[in-house]
Amino acid sequence: MKQVFLLLFISVAGIAAAQPGGTSGYTRGGAEATMKFTKILFEEPFIFSKGSLNIPGDKGNNKPAVLEALAESDKVIQEYGAKITEFLNSKPTAVIIKNSFNKVTSKAHGLQYAIQKAAEGYNEWRTLSSVSFLQELYLYQAFLAGAMRVYPEAISLQEKYDEATAAIKVYGSREDYMAKMEKNQQDYAKNMRLKKAVFNDASLEASAKKQYEAAWAVDKVTVVKVNITSSWVIEKNLLDIPLHKEVEVNFAIKKADGSCAFAAGYMRSVYEGGGRYSAASLIMPGAPQTAPCENLTK
Repeated sequence: MKQVFLLLFISVAGIAAAQPGGTSGYTRGGAEATMKFTKILFEEPFIFSKGSLNIPGDKGNNKPAVLEALAESDKVIQEYGAKITEFLNSKPTAVIIKNSFNKVTSKAHGLQYAIQKAAEGYNEWRTLSSVSFLQELYLYQAFLAGAMRVYPEAISLQEKYDEATAAIKVYGSREDYMAKMEKNQQDYAKNMRLKKAVFNDASLEASAKKQYEAAWAVDKVTVVKVNITSSWVIEKNLLDIPLHKEVEVNFAIKKADGSCAFAAGYMRSVYEGGGRYSAASLIMPGAPQTAPCENLTK
């Protein structure tokens, strides 16, 4: 039994000595510190939880807001690299490093999906905030670069890193990527039209116009035409009692700078009982989508 125990001890010590950045020694404090590092670096890597872009929907085409979010994400990338350095300088327990390798490779598998989403965003999306798909590739690149410092002999990580780098090069720069979003929107706008009216209601249309202009008062928009583009849809509860009814409305818009746009929203009336509904309120008004002015009358 003593001989078996000695062989096992020698085996574990040999594995530890062979690992990059590790030592053959094993202490409880050192092991706990290593586990804390591997959790935030590899098991639940903060580079993704903190580094992914967080841009509110109403600021999706606000370039300063998008650039600010990118700058914050880049800071997280730098923070991650510094934390990798701190980890290696702490002389981490080698056996624990070895056991964490499967967490690294598991996360690295997500790169392929990120590459696919970046391509879809580039070809199909139209808001500047869609640059988040490209930034995700930068996060993967930094994650893999850090992992390669901890596992320098892992050829699979080098291959994934090269794959991320090649995918990034496809798009030139983040400015180029955002320029493509603007072009996608311009191409989309060329075919934008006001939906045809399903029915007319002068009072409802006037109310929709007034409420939309108030909702976007900061942009000083003027609604030049409203079309009611659906029939009333009644929402009921489980007892078949009406809750509210709503219709879709489309807006043709003139902006203060002379450009034109389209937008959409819904007019909702809440059921008050006795067959009566409240005055309609505008809900979910979409932002003005710039389009050629000649399209307003087509």
